[in-house]
Amino acid sequence: MNNPENRDFEIIPPEPRAGDDVTIRGTSSAESVDIAMTFTRTVPVKGGKYKCRMPDTEVPERPNRLTVRAENVKNLKVKVKILLWMTRRARASDGVAEICESNVPSGKYDIRIEGNAADGQSQVELTVAASRTIKVENGKFEQTFPTRTIPADEFEVAVAEQTEIIQLQ
Repeated sequence: MNNPENRDFEIIPPEPRAGDDVTIRGTSSAESVDIAMTFTRTVPVKGGKYKCRMPDTEVPERPNRLTVRAENVKNLKVKVKILLWMTRRARASDGVAEICESNVPSGKYDIRIEGNAADGQSQVELTVAASRTIKVENGKFEQTFPTRTIPADEFEVAVAEQTEIIQLQ
């Protein structure tokens, strides 16, 4: 974790509660910056399968990227309900499967993550990352991310090359 005094951004509120919107505000001499918010969720395995539902997941405006990574699995299926259910599938390599979509239309989605766990696994680690490239105007930038679908634990915010771990209260 970077020292807050040495970073070029601030997180508002500094001690967010689960469900708060978190604003990342900072300065940069670049024309744009990449901001990513990542969290990991441990999901139990039942009958060799795992499932996780994240209703009302907000995807930021384009350009953006949504990545779902599953560890200790045979495969990964990500279903997203826009008007109809859209499904992306990936087979695991060495127990890891990943699906990455760029330029997803912004909005709220019902996301379901599921698949078959690797043999003998009692839990699966899911890592979800939402990132966005935003313009820097007059040396400043700002982006707000909701935390409603993040487990009441911790998540990581990365701005350019700087990273901060945020503990949800």
